[in-house]
Amino acid sequence: MGEQQEREAFDRRHADEVIEITVLTGTTVGGAGKAGDAVLWTPSADVIAHVDEEGAVVTGDGRLSWLATDEQRATWIHDLQAHTQYVVRVRAADPDPAEYARYGQPFPDLSGHFALDEVVRRDVHVPALDERLAAYLRPVVVTSDLGDFTLERAYGHFSGEVDWAGTSVHVLLDVDDTSVEGAETCDAALARLTTYAADAAGTDARWRAFAASTLVELARDWQQQDAEGGGEVEEVTPESFVRRIRLSELAITADGSATPYYDDGDLFLGHVILVEVEPDGSTTDAYIAG
Repeated sequence: MGEQQEREAFDRRHADEVIEITVLTGTTVGGAGKAGDAVLWTPSADVIAHVDEEGAVVTGDGRLSWLATDEQRATWIHDLQAHTQYVVRVRAADPDPAEYARYGQPFPDLSGHFALDEVVRRDVHVPALDERLAAYLRPVVVTSDLGDFTLERAYGHFSGEVDWAGTSVHVLLDVDDTSVEGAETCDAALARLTTYAADAAGTDARWRAFAASTLVELARDWQQQDAEGGGEVEEVTPESFVRRIRLSELAITADGSATPYYDDGDLFLGHVILVEVEPDGSTTDAYIAG
């Protein structure tokens, strides 16, 4: 598919009518994606509230998206910034239900999603949107025996540092599904963390052993390739694998599943090792990423 076809496909997913609204961007601004062999990038910016064409304030998650070429990557054309208000000309998302049905996907609510055509004015200040931003940025902290966890609202989790068997580990706890904005909690994920932390050393040993049993052959392959490149190689055994890796981060979801992240001890040239843990505590997979 060429550039013109990609632009036409993008336009088909949005209404023809251009409207002028004021948007308040969220935290995630300036990223872009390109699928498969696509020619164009699709930059986007999260929207946490907007004033519609009738002057009504609409809160809730939304997004601006548009198309850009490789040459436009420096600013993605519009140079949008986080937590900023803009008057923009946009076209509302108008997805085709048949397209989602074709792939067995549920039809999404894209009522706050728009194609961005033009930025009319920058850094405006609508009082209602100023109030919305202040509320959005207001800190929420959960205090526990394991430490304090601060809400990162844009990502749907709390984060904090925990003493894990003598090592500081960064922990991410998903916000509870029933939470209300401004009074978010992470009770479910925190309860699971507390269970794991009660036997931190034993829990860590089980996760390390599983990672070793799953990835030791792959680690030997990587070390062999390094040896062929002239590097010094230590023979990788399950015992040395366990000894070399170190827990650096732990993410726990509201349903109790967890993903420990391990520094690889240079077994995979700096890639992170992830272990998938089910809500019942069983380990189901280990792999490298990054």
